[in-house]
Amino acid sequence: MGGRRLGYRGGALTTRGKWRLALWFAVAVFVGVVVTASLNQAALTSQTITGAVIYALTAGSIYAIAASGLVVTYTTSGVFNFAQGAIGMIMAFLYWEVRINRGWPAWVALVFVVLIVAPLFGALVDRTLMRRVVDAPLVVQLVVTIGLMFFLMGLAATIWDENSLSPPLPEFFADKHGIDIGDVVLTWHRFVTIVVAVLVAVFLRLLLYRSRTGVAMRAVVDNRELAALNGVRPGRVSSLAWALGSSMAAIAGILLAPSVGLRVDVLTLFIVDAFAAAIIGRLRSLPWTFFGGLVIGVSQSIALNFLQFGGRWGTATTAIPAIVLFVALLALPEARLEIGRLVPKYRAPKLPSLRRSVAGMATLVLVVVLLSQFAGFDTTNVRRLTLALITAVIMLSLVPLTGWAGQISLAQITFVGVGAFAMAEVAGDAQSWLGAGNPLGLFVAAAAAVPFGVLMALPALRLQGLYLALASMAFAVMAIPLFFQQPEILGTGGRLVTPRFLGINFDDAHNFLVLVAVVFALLGLFVVGLRRGPFGRRLIALRDSPAASATVGVNLEWTKLLVFALAAAMAGFAGGLLGMFRGTIGSTDFVMLAGIPFLLLLVVGGVGTVSGALIGGVSTVLLLIVEDEVTFVVFGVSVLVALTRIGPGLAAVGASRSPEGMVTQLGRDGT
Repeated sequence: MGGRRLGYRGGALTTRGKWRLALWFAVAVFVGVVVTASLNQAALTSQTITGAVIYALTAGSIYAIAASGLVVTYTTSGVFNFAQGAIGMIMAFLYWEVRINRGWPAWVALVFVVLIVAPLFGALVDRTLMRRVVDAPLVVQLVVTIGLMFFLMGLAATIWDENSLSPPLPEFFADKHGIDIGDVVLTWHRFVTIVVAVLVAVFLRLLLYRSRTGVAMRAVVDNRELAALNGVRPGRVSSLAWALGSSMAAIAGILLAPSVGLRVDVLTLFIVDAFAAAIIGRLRSLPWTFFGGLVIGVSQSIALNFLQFGGRWGTATTAIPAIVLFVALLALPEARLEIGRLVPKYRAPKLPSLRRSVAGMATLVLVVVLLSQFAGFDTTNVRRLTLALITAVIMLSLVPLTGWAGQISLAQITFVGVGAFAMAEVAGDAQSWLGAGNPLGLFVAAAAAVPFGVLMALPALRLQGLYLALASMAFAVMAIPLFFQQPEILGTGGRLVTPRFLGINFDDAHNFLVLVAVVFALLGLFVVGLRRGPFGRRLIALRDSPAASATVGVNLEWTKLLVFALAAAMAGFAGGLLGMFRGTIGSTDFVMLAGIPFLLLLVVGGVGTVSGALIGGVSTVLLLIVEDEVTFVVFGVSVLVALTRIGPGLAAVGASRSPEGMVTQLGRDGT
């Protein structure tokens, strides 16, 4: 029995076991080559080794605490909480508010934030949001938690100005000397961090295996309905799990803030790195989750203290958690085909006819032409609407991939960036291959993104659902330091020129707006035609029942490769448009966090429809346009500015009430 778990059968390795051994061997060889080539032997002293161990234990402890909260909520409620980092971030800001700005004693502030506010907030989130999406499609579950993340980030940015928070949050016992370990001083803050991680681990172990509450939590994990029949209240258990998860996120955020500062993005994304630790624990084993946190901490410590990454690889260390996450996901057992699938509780959107689609797209182009000529629609709003339609084109690339095939990708921003770079290379100036602004560069941009889409499709051959979404997120994070920041790519920026052809000057903002509208209309008709054809039906079958699709002869591997390549090509095409619109592009334009709203707003509009992509794109600028025309201030804060910051989060949270999106909801109401 034990041999079979390791991939053995009858004394020989199975194919799966051989694949996993080959993967681990390749990873070991790669790590060995990198360490050998970059090792700074001069740094190998007793002092630096001791300091590296302390750093690894401290960072690993924070990762472990945050990841444990994530595992507790996921195993109990079945919802993966992308907002775990944002919860820790806003609780750290709240701790600063009461501890520093209000002058509360440290222990009172800790009790208030960690033991009162955080658990109440977690229970509130479970009761108002997460219970509504337990039976919703996975993409809706992820979008709701992603929306909560953006809501909390926007809320923190509205309440606090991170650039003027003074004094900063101090370390615990900062006025004390610390513990001398050889020539290295272990500060009391780091000592407290390590001790708290150990106490959290012991507490969770005792709670889950030595208490009736823990037995109930594990029973809910194994079989929610059967546990309810035996007197367990799954709702109460779920709220308790979310309360615990929020408290652990608060602890991680408060322990981390003195080191990295009170920065909204940094605090949120640092704890997001803890996803790798949770995956090493397979989202169910707390001991392995703590081990995963230590793996990340040790990896970062070795890279920072003993390896020299100069020149092009100077920022490679920032990708370590994403690399660990990606490798851990690839090491998971191959996903099994689903034999059956419950009928969804929401209504799928009606498939429009080609005649109706042509009429709708013609109307869209006509409206855009009229708006572009309207005197009251100034250049600023013209550019905003142009950006909205380009964003809609990007979202359109997700319709076949996620809306039809059910393959969740958080890496579309990477394909957009590849397309923008390719456009800059082949049609960026007069010396480029195609000449300045040649529209043929858009097709080159689409073609350049295809290999990246195929590369992203490779994990999809083994993974599905949540694991595929996390793999795509890791792919997008790794792309910044390992690709975009290279000097040959966007390390020095890029320049693009708006095209001129057919005797029309598209340097004019109004003409370029019409061009983008025509592009969206043509791509929209292409998507509608694709949905009505055999490939569209194949993608729907892949989403509804992979096992049944394989039974009737559908090649699942080739279908996934083709749909990822198609989505990447469309995103690359949109990237070329985006590059021309912006004029200058850089690596920071294509970070993972900038791409998540594409999926978020598409789900709000309707993930499987062209109209949903249009609604999602236009919604990105509506509040900005209204904000210029209306001023409404409460307590010194512009209400519309605040809504601009938290609006995407609120919209995604609204998806919990309407999983099918606005398009189907409007159609249900007869409009």
